[in-house]
Amino acid sequence: MSEEGATVTESAAATETPATESAPAKHADMAKTSKRKQCWEKRDTYFACLDKNDNNQEACASEKEGYYTSCPGSWVKHFNKLRIQAQYSSGIDQFRRSGGKVPESAVKDEVLLKRGA
Repeated sequence: MSEEGATVTESAAATETPATESAPAKHADMAKTSKRKQCWEKRDTYFACLDKNDNNQEACASEKEGYYTSCPGSWVKHFNKLRIQAQYSSGIDQFRRSGGKVPESAVKDEVLLKRGA
């Protein structure tokens, strides 16, 4: 399925492919160890910024640009999916450790807090 036909998710902005360089040229460039390391460093910097800023992409615009321009689009999509999966798994683990009680930090809807969930 092409990226244009992909389903829009809450992480759609995080999985967009930058149009700065053609995909084959970007992939060929990744054969160099230094380019891969640069990509990984930019990814780690961007994800650390997102963690620090409660996943606010606007607060991490410069880090996001560095990440998207340093890594091939398919890598960005893959890394973003892994991040989302890890966050989901972490939330499930936290829920289980709490004995099935939803942690207040995980509740985003104030209505749930008022109902005592």
